[in-house]
Order: sequence, then C-alpha cells, then structure tokens
Amino acid sequence: MNRGGRAVAALAGLLMLATTACTDYGGDLSGVAAAGGGDGDTVMVSETAGTPASFLAYGVREGYFEAEGLDVRVSPSSGGASVIPALLSGDIDVAGSNVVSALIAMGRRMPVEMIAAGTSTASAADDDFSALMVPADSPLREPADLDGARIAVNTLQNINDVVIHSVLSDAGLGNGDVDFVEMPLPDMPAAIERGDVDAGLLIEPFATIGRSQGLRDVARPYTATRPELQIGTYLMTSEQVAEDPERAAAFRRGVTATAQAIAADPQAFRDALPEISDLAPELAGDMHLPVWRGATDRESIETIHGLMRDIGLTDADLDYAEAVADNS
Repeated sequence: MNRGGRAVAALAGLLMLATTACTDYGGDLSGVAAAGGGDGDTVMVSETAGTPASFLAYGVREGYFEAEGLDVRVSPSSGGASVIPALLSGDIDVAGSNVVSALIAMGRRMPVEMIAAGTSTASAADDDFSALMVPADSPLREPADLDGARIAVNTLQNINDVVIHSVLSDAGLGNGDVDFVEMPLPDMPAAIERGDVDAGLLIEPFATIGRSQGLRDVARPYTATRPELQIGTYLMTSEQVAEDPERAAAFRRGVTATAQAIAADPQAFRDALPEISDLAPELAGDMHLPVWRGATDRESIETIHGLMRDIGLTDADLDYAEAVADNS
C-alpha cells in the first residue's frame, strides 16, 4: 500500500475512534497503518505537556537528536491515549504516552510498539515528581479519607488508574470508591483550590505550582506503586519500526543521550527550563525532576501490566518481545 493509501486506511480507523472518547478505543485496529508525520529525517513527536515535553525540547536544543541524523520537532499534548489516534493516522511519527495507555492499545491489537522509555520516578517518595494533592484546608489527610472523592486526572484509562489503585488498595479502598474527573494538567491546581474536585494527581511542574498556591500532598502515587517506576514511553507504529528500525533506534539513542546528560548535570537542565518551556526560574529550581533512562525497564512494564489485569484495564497477556522494540 502506498503512502496515500495507508493514510486513508488510518483515517478509516480513526472514524471508528471518533464515535467514542479518545481514551475508549473500541474495536480491532490491528490492520490500521500509519503514513508517518515527517519526511526523511524529520520526526514529528507529540509528548505530554510539562517536564516530559521539556525533556525532548532539551535534547533537541543540545543537539542529541541532530547527532543521530534526526530533525525532531516536539508538540505538547494532554498525554495518555489522546496521542495514539494521531500516531495511527500518520499525523505524528512518535507518540509520547504512558505505559498503561500503550498496553491498553496493544491489548486491543493496535499496531504500536514501545521504542524508548519516557519519564520514570525516583527511588524515594520525597523525590517523586507526582503528587496526589488537596486544598490546604481539606479534611482529606490520608488515602483512607478518599472514599467518595472526586479526583482530577489528565486522562482516563491511563497510568492514573494504576498508581491511584496502589494508593487506595493500601488503605482498603478501590478505584470504584472514587470518581475520576478528566481535565488538563495546567487546569488542575486552580480547580483543586476552587473545590471543583476534591483532589488531583499532578506531575511537575504543576505539583510545585500547586504547592506554591497552598495545595498539600496526600500521597506520592508513583513511588507508592514501585520505586523507580517507568511511567512514560515513546511509541511508533509497528509498520514504521519494521520498515525503518534504524530510525527508531536513532530516536532511542537521542533519548538515551539526553537522559544521560540530565543525569550528569541536572542543574543545566533546570537552567534551560525557563527558555524551553517559559517556566519561571524559581519554579524550575524547586520542582522535583523525573528520571529518564532511555531503555525500557522490563520490571516496570510487567508490574504495571499485572496491576492493569487486577483492576480490569486489560485481559490481554503481555508479550514483552512484541510490545517493546528496544529489547537489546
């Protein structure tokens, strides 16, 4: 099938998606192919707004992707499953998403593969770049108090379901005991403060913004699920990986080089954040940074998949070799 034909096929699949919410895939899209958003060495990437998108922007600015022969262009997204239709339609080449949304898509036979790791959390809870937050005067003091709470999340059916489940289960509750409310991350601090929701799961820099506005932490869900848990992943279509595995490998090498640079000199990344993300310097200096590694962490994928099965987000088995294109 030529490029135009693949785009038509992808569009046909997206018409089926359009009848439901972007996080409710429905149907079998295993036959959908993607044309690819960029031509030649141009790689169009959509990544979650905040530090995930800033990570890529830093790698671009420092030339780590250019060194691999790639012209990477980054646009921010709301994250989760919202970027997968754009990947399947060929509007983008790489989708920055989270492991849960990726595994849901694969379980529903969507032709996508993980080609590199996105954000991971720290080993210690105090360094976690996520936080479940409430207003300062909220009666909610600990996870056991969340029974019946309305919790803001950036997208439904994604990593939020798994990590909040971990926090709630330790308190004798389940996801059915709370109501998830979908809203963009930048809107969450104000919505929590106004009382539109009882709590919200925020990532940086929005967690630090929330604290500056008086919000407080109730839990650190990422590290509560597993220290050093890999949260994010970069996806390509299976067709793209098969047709040009070197392009996927080059992107992964760029991610790895960026991750290594930040690990070696996190202050340089903090100093760059006001320029690449319009973040205030004081905020860039205070917030908790995610951890980036480049290569996919198998233990994280298997942990998350097991929890997804526990809470009914998937009934598919995990074929790690098929799901992850960076096994070497």
